Amino acid sequence: MASNFTNFLVSLVDDPQKLDTLKQDPAAVLDATGLTPTEKTLLLSGNMQLIRLAIVNDPGHKKALGIPSEQNLPARMPMIVHP
Repeated sequence: MASNFTNFLVSLVDDPQKLDTLKQDPAAVLDATGLTPTEKTLLLSGNMQLIRLAIVNDPGHKKALGIPSEQNLPARMPMIVHP
C-alpha cells in the first residue's frame, strides 16, 4: 500500500481542480490531506529530487503510480507540485 504522500501526489494528477486549488491556497488543501508536517514542508519546497526520493522510498509507489513492478521509475517526473 502506498503512503499518504504518494497517494496525494497521484490524486493531483487525477484531479486538475485539486492541483489548481493547491496552487491558489496550499495551506487549505494540505491541511485536509493527512500529510505529516514534514511531508507538507517537502511538498511545498518544490525540491523534485527529495520528492522523488520520498516516492521511491515508498514500498507501494509503483502500484500507486500504475508502473509495472519490473519497470523502473522514470528518470524524470513531471512537476505537479506547488513550487
